[in-house]
Amino acid sequence: MKAVRFLALSVLLLGASRVDAQQYFGQNQVQYKHFKWRVLETEHFLVHYYPEEKAAVSAAARMAERSYARLSKVLGHQFREKKPIILFSSRADFGQNNVTGDLGEGTGGVTESGRHRLILPFTGDLGSFEHVLAHEMVHEFQYDVFARGKAGGGQATLERVNPPLWFMEGMAEYLSIGPSHPLTAGWLRDAAVAGNIPTIKQMTDRPDKYFPYRFGESFWQYVGERWGDAAIGEILRNTPAVGVERAFFRELGLPLTDVGAAWREAVQSQYLPAASSYQRPQTFAQPLLTHRKSGGEIFLAPSFSNDGRYIAFLSNGNQKRGELFIDLWLGDGRTGERVKRLVKSTLNPDFEELRLLYSQSAFSNDEKTLAFTAMR
Repeated sequence: MKAVRFLALSVLLLGASRVDAQQYFGQNQVQYKHFKWRVLETEHFLVHYYPEEKAAVSAAARMAERSYARLSKVLGHQFREKKPIILFSSRADFGQNNVTGDLGEGTGGVTESGRHRLILPFTGDLGSFEHVLAHEMVHEFQYDVFARGKAGGGQATLERVNPPLWFMEGMAEYLSIGPSHPLTAGWLRDAAVAGNIPTIKQMTDRPDKYFPYRFGESFWQYVGERWGDAAIGEILRNTPAVGVERAFFRELGLPLTDVGAAWREAVQSQYLPAASSYQRPQTFAQPLLTHRKSGGEIFLAPSFSNDGRYIAFLSNGNQKRGELFIDLWLGDGRTGERVKRLVKSTLNPDFEELRLLYSQSAFSNDEKTLAFTAMR
């Protein structure tokens, strides 16, 4: 997802960023802290940090160099100059950056195409942090290739070539995660069963409908398995000069549309035979939280009380009543109907945010209280 042109964002959930936050950036960005920046210099990076995160910055620097060593070999490209990495100790601190402003917790990291700055927060989970770092590192390589090794260049080439999101984000996901990713496998299985595996044109024209992270990752996984990961590097390096379609044909000897058709067939062959033996959920269960029963469109982190009478969940509500933002709700555990809104996060000054991607509700053992915990 790109909030501004050629600004690569590692997004964990579509629509998690508020529009007013996305437009609030630059020197007018509200800052609650004054960060005393330091720089840790490595072989290929200038890692910017402040004292509160000193204990973790060395580990981050090692991860960055490890990703660089692998990606430079796969993509056949090396940096000519050291790239800046700007680390924040938390998501709240990251939201105070004056490059993009607060893009919401759905954004795990940012890479600029112009100055090649890689900006991301520590998450407390080294696994997810390294994934986001490696994902953004792929964008560093992409932009460096387009800029011919010089930060500040390549903007005109990017605008002329206009690589689609499945090309950029899908490549970053595949090269940061690898060939085995259960989340993407679930997406592609469901798409195959529903007969909704997109063509290349559909992925290019409708990234809002065909999520480029998942479908693009699967496509590049197919290319890597069939022609080898080195072919991905060749395609990337050829793209600035000849464009996406000709780069594919030059390296693979096939039109891009044919490669896309072969990928679609491979996905169907992989998932449809097994899916035919699955029992569909509606044959043995009914959905509890739905728009018709519960109102709203988004339902996250559900938790039943011990006796099953109640269910707690994160959700938006009725737009006519102004329930536009996601809050914590209590519902009937048998009908799915809402009973009460437990938290009004947008109206309560004690709440910074619900951290909806990392939070979970839970009832106490005596079922007299409902605990809400946010992982930090």
